[in-house]
Amino acid sequence: MAQPVPAFSTAGFFAVGSSPRTVQNFGPGWRFLKANVPGAEAPAFDDSAWEAANLPHGLEILGENLSGGRNYQGPAWYRKRFDAAPAGGKVFLYFEAVMGKSTVWVNGRKLAQNFGGYLPFVVDATPVLRADGKGNVVAVLADNSNDPSYPPGKPQNNLDFTYLGGIYREVYLIRTPELHVTFPELSPTPAGGGVFVGVKDVNGTSADLEVRTEVANTSKAAKKIGVRTILETADGTRVLQDEAAAELPAGATRQFTQQLAPKNVRLWHPDDPCLHFIRTEIVENGKIIDSLKTRFGIRLFEMRGPEGLFVNKQYYSAKLSGVNRHQDYAYIGNALPKSGQWRDAKLLREGGSNVVRAAHYPMAPAFYDACDELGLLVTTANPGWQFFNFKDPLFGPRLYADTRALVRRDRNHPSMLLWETALNETPDQPADALKEMNRIANEEYPFPGFYTVADGDEARKGGFNFHYHGTDPKINSLTREYGDGGEVDGFYTQNASTRVKREWGEAPLLIQAIIRAQNLSGIYGTGKSRLGATLWCGIDHQRGYHPDPFWGGILDSARVPRYSYYLFKSQYAPDYKVPGIQTGPMVKIAHELTQVSGPDVIVYSNCEEVRLTWLGKVVATQKPDTGYKALPHPPVTFKNVFDYGVIKKDYRDWKNVPEMIAEGLIGGQVVTREVRRYPQRTTGIAVTIDDVGVGLSADGADFVPVRASVVDNKGVLKVLGSESVYFEVEGPGEIIDSPAARNNPARTEFGTATVLLRATTQPGIIKVKAYAKGLKSGEAVLTSVAPAQPLAYDAAYTAASKAPAQGSTVVIQANDQGGADVKKLKEDLQRLQLELTGKQQELMELRSTRGK
Repeated sequence: MAQPVPAFSTAGFFAVGSSPRTVQNFGPGWRFLKANVPGAEAPAFDDSAWEAANLPHGLEILGENLSGGRNYQGPAWYRKRFDAAPAGGKVFLYFEAVMGKSTVWVNGRKLAQNFGGYLPFVVDATPVLRADGKGNVVAVLADNSNDPSYPPGKPQNNLDFTYLGGIYREVYLIRTPELHVTFPELSPTPAGGGVFVGVKDVNGTSADLEVRTEVANTSKAAKKIGVRTILETADGTRVLQDEAAAELPAGATRQFTQQLAPKNVRLWHPDDPCLHFIRTEIVENGKIIDSLKTRFGIRLFEMRGPEGLFVNKQYYSAKLSGVNRHQDYAYIGNALPKSGQWRDAKLLREGGSNVVRAAHYPMAPAFYDACDELGLLVTTANPGWQFFNFKDPLFGPRLYADTRALVRRDRNHPSMLLWETALNETPDQPADALKEMNRIANEEYPFPGFYTVADGDEARKGGFNFHYHGTDPKINSLTREYGDGGEVDGFYTQNASTRVKREWGEAPLLIQAIIRAQNLSGIYGTGKSRLGATLWCGIDHQRGYHPDPFWGGILDSARVPRYSYYLFKSQYAPDYKVPGIQTGPMVKIAHELTQVSGPDVIVYSNCEEVRLTWLGKVVATQKPDTGYKALPHPPVTFKNVFDYGVIKKDYRDWKNVPEMIAEGLIGGQVVTREVRRYPQRTTGIAVTIDDVGVGLSADGADFVPVRASVVDNKGVLKVLGSESVYFEVEGPGEIIDSPAARNNPARTEFGTATVLLRATTQPGIIKVKAYAKGLKSGEAVLTSVAPAQPLAYDAAYTAASKAPAQGSTVVIQANDQGGADVKKLKEDLQRLQLELTGKQQELMELRSTRGK
C-alpha cells in the first residue's frame, strides 16, 4: 500500500480543481550541460548531446563529501521543449529557486534575469509563445560561481556552507485567465501581489482578519468584477465569506481589502496547528474567472519582554528548543524534492524540536508547508553570512530586494516566528542598511505579531524588535547557535568531540550525546525573556571553507539519527501530543551490546523511572541522572552493567540469546519498553524504506532513502558489520548514482548502508533488493503514486534525450523486466559486478599491504 503524499503549495497558493487557473509540474523532460556554450538560448540550437535532467536538479551527483570545493562552480545550461498556447489567457513559469545568477529565454527571447539562489522569480512567457502552442523552447543559464555583487556574496572557499548549484527547487507552469489574481513576485505594490491574510487580533475563539487580494485585468476591455473571499476550514467547510465589487479598467491592477470577523473558530497554535484556507474567486457576470486557495493559520504572536512569548494572548510556557538547518542532502546537494523537505520537518519535530532556525537563507516552501502542519516554529533569513559588499553599488539594492521577496513569499505561514532581515554574523553591515531592511520588512507585513531579528548590537542599530543572544530583559531573545563552537580546536583544524561520523562507532556517538545533554540543560533555566535556543546544527551539512563536512548534527546527511537525536526527543513530556507526529512515553537504549561496547548503559527516556533488565536479571530501577540543571528529562545512566567477558564465558552455546530490556515507568506502572538483543553471526541484509510516512510521487525527481542493514540470523542489527552492499531495482524507479559518486555498491556505516531511490514518471510497484557477497539478500517493496499536478513535458523530446552517464539519475519510463532470459542475464551481471567489487577490494588490500 502506498504512503500518502502531503499537499504542497505551488507559488504560494493551492490549486482549486474546478478553477480556470491550472498548475503543471514543469520539472520533467529537461536537457542539461555543465558548461557554457554560445547560442544555447536559440530554439534551433542542437542540444541532442546534452544529458537528460528532471527538476529539482543539482548539477551533479557526488559522493558523501561535497565539502572543500569538491562541487562544480560555473555556468550550466538547461533546455526544454513544451506545449503551451497563449490564446485566451496568460502563461507563467514559476521558479522556486535557481542557484546563483540565472537568465531565462523562451523561444529565443530573453525574459528574465535573476540574482540570488534562494528566492523565487516568475517569468511571463505569454508574449513569446508560439501561436499554435507547439514546440516552445525554454532555456536557462544558471551560474553558481562566486559573485560579490549579490547576497550572500562571500566566496564559497570562505563560506560555512556551499553554493551547490542547478535549478534545485521546483518549477511550475501556471496558466491563468487574462483577469487573474497576481503573483507577489511581480507586484510593485508594498505588501501586494496575490493574497495576503493578516491577523489583526484574536480573542478566545474569535478573530479579526484582513485579506488583501491583488487582481490584474490584462485584457483590452474594462471588467466589472467581484472578488469573493471565503474562509474555509482545512476540510473545506465554509465558515463565512465577503464579496467586493468594482470595475477594473483594461490593463489595470488593483488591490482589494476585505475584513473578516470569524467567531467560534479553532486558532493555530504550535501544539494544535489548525489550518484554514481563504478561497478566492474572481467573478464576472456570475461566472468564476479565476480561483485559488491560500492556506494560513489564525494566530497572533506577542513578545512581552520579561513575561515571555504569548500565542493567541496565552503564555507559551514551553522553552523553544530546536536546531539550525542547512538544506543540503547526501549525494544530491541542494536538490531535495518536496517530500524530502517534509521528511526533514517531521524528523526534527518528532525528534524534540519545536523551533528550527533557517541557516542562512530562506528554506524551501515545502519545508515551511510542513512546519505549518506540524506546529514547528521557524525563522526565515536574508541570504548571507559574514559578508557585506561596501564597494559594489548593486549589492545593497539586491539585498533589499531579497528582504522584500522573502517577506512576500512567507507571509502567510503561521509557523513563521522570526524574520532574520539582516545578514548573519556581519557586525560591519551599516546601520542605514539594517534600518532599510527593517523598514522594508515592516512595510511588507503591516500587521501585529511581526518580529525582525538580528544579533543584539545589529538589532539595536537597525531598530529590530527581537534580539539574538540579547541581554536586555525588556526585549525578547533567542540563543541562535550553541553546542559547537566551544568544542572546536581551531578554525583551521575544525576538529570537535561533538562532530563525529556514525562509522566511528558507539563511543564517539556517546561522547557527542553526553556533551549535547550538558549543552541542552543550559537552555531551560533561563528567564522568560530568553525564549530558548537552537543547536548548531541539526543536520550534517557541506562546507565551502573546509574539506570536512559538518558532522555534528543529531541527524547525519542521509537523515540517519545519532544517539543525540533521542536525547532531544526524550525532552517532550510523555503526555505531549501534536497531530501528525509520534510522541508519548519513550525509552531508547544507547548501547549496542558488542564486544567493544563500554560497561555503562545510558537510556534516554521521558518517564519518571527506568527499569533495566540484563541477562534475565533486573539491574536496577533508577530515576534520571542529577546534575543537569533544569533539563526536563535527563539521561538515565546504569553504571557497570555490560561485561563482554560474561557473555563470552556463559553464553557460548547461544541457546539463550542475551537480552537487555529497558522499561519506562510512570506512577510505578510500565508504559513503554525497548528490547535489545546481543548480535550473533552475520547472516544477511535487511532492507527498509525510510519514508517517514511520506509517500513517493512519480514525477521523475522524487526520491526516498533506502537502508540496507547487516543483520544476524534473528534480524538483529550488526553495527560492527562492514559490508559492500549492491542494490537492484525492479519497477519504475532507480538508484541515484554517478561515476563520481559510486554509490552502488554502498558501504555500510555503523552497520547500515543508504542509497536514494528515485521514482520515474510512471507510478507503480517498486521492488528494491540488496546483496552482499556471502550473505542472504534482502528486499523491500513500495508503491509510487501519480503526482498531484499533471506533468508538463514533451514526450518525444524527452525520449530522445541522452541518458546520464553510468548510474543515471533520470528514467522517464518504467523499467522493462523482460522475460526469464533477461532476468537470468541480470542475475549473471549482478554476480559479476559483485565479484568485480570483491576483486577491487582485494587489490586495494594488497596495495595497502605493500605500501606498509
